[in-house]
Amino acid sequence: MQPIWPSTATHSRVPEHLDVAVVGAGPFGLSVAAWLDDLRTCVFGTPMHTWRTLMPPDMLMRSAWEETSLSARGRRGRIDEFAAEQRVERQEPIPLPLFLRYADWFRERFVAEHDDADVVHVEPAGAGFRLQTSAGREVEAGTIVVAVGVTPFPYAPPLFAGRMQSDPRIDFAVRHSAFADLTGRRVTIVGAGQAALETASLAADAGGDVEVLARSPVRWFADREPHTPRGPVDRRLYRIAYPVVGYGPPPINRLAVHPDAFAVLPWQLRRRLTGRLLRAGGSPWIRARVEGRVRLTEGVAATGVDDHGEALRLRLSDGTERDADLVLLATGYQFALDRLDWLAPGLRSQVALDRGWPRLDRRFRSTVPNLLFVGYPAEGRLGPIARFVLGAEFSARRVRGAIVRGGAPGATGSHPRG
Repeated sequence: MQPIWPSTATHSRVPEHLDVAVVGAGPFGLSVAAWLDDLRTCVFGTPMHTWRTLMPPDMLMRSAWEETSLSARGRRGRIDEFAAEQRVERQEPIPLPLFLRYADWFRERFVAEHDDADVVHVEPAGAGFRLQTSAGREVEAGTIVVAVGVTPFPYAPPLFAGRMQSDPRIDFAVRHSAFADLTGRRVTIVGAGQAALETASLAADAGGDVEVLARSPVRWFADREPHTPRGPVDRRLYRIAYPVVGYGPPPINRLAVHPDAFAVLPWQLRRRLTGRLLRAGGSPWIRARVEGRVRLTEGVAATGVDDHGEALRLRLSDGTERDADLVLLATGYQFALDRLDWLAPGLRSQVALDRGWPRLDRRFRSTVPNLLFVGYPAEGRLGPIARFVLGAEFSARRVRGAIVRGGAPGATGSHPRG
């Protein structure tokens, strides 16, 4: 469907008033905008910024081809449509450059309004909001959809959190998709998930003396990818056991694709299931790049950190010590509303939290009228589907239902079951 207002180029003037402002131009933000193509909707932010700048350029995606589609109304914009139009052969695992090319194609065809500038301030204005961008532009919007992904929320264990602001020798691994020459430098990676292992591989490529510290044994995911050759019976059994890739094990992995069922479970059970569905580990493709090149020290945790000349000395739970010139944390993510400091303090104070997560209904509406959260901030309510590309269509469809067919709940915190 063509938009009902004149389209503008990326850097041209954004309408002074929008029906919907989408903050974040990743898979969720782009899909939400494509589902609101009959409203005055603009997406703000560098397109696919996290994927372009914080992912290894030669990364292979773990999700299956069918599970890596953005979404526009009418079942448009899927990766198969892109491949057919662009005469691209199906590739599995999907290389990151191919996925980025697909995302650019999707945005050009299905997102009518986009502004590269970041949103730096949002405050209430009448029945809606006033936004200011990093380019100095001010617009008003009736509804805001926050689609910022995980990037603002890396977690630092307390041992390191207090030092990070003033010590450049400690940083988050997610900020490093490339390294300068590390020859002769000792690099310690804290964590045992995909991000930790990818970062360790990149640091080793740059010549670093790299060690991964993991509290539990490093887990290598089995080669259960859907493109692995199988006979007809084995393929059928595989699809029964693994309806989607990257969540496990059976049978609880089915909850990942049934977010409404997940949402009615008690909080503690949802938390345990999320941890089990998203267990830390490394994809098969990264294993060959790590083993034999990086030291993997398992079953230890850092218990202390001190200065030792120009290096840091880490004290470990097994009684040993390590000296490191650079410590990179790949210790997961934790939502924190204060990280969204572009939301005015008074506005943030109205967002009710439930055990640290935004209190959302099943259409992603918060307790602030017309303020919605999709992607990672919704994981606490709707489970792991909220974090990965697979959840883009579900989320965009629900957001459209909230905006087009129903009003946002009031600040009292009551939520319709929708």
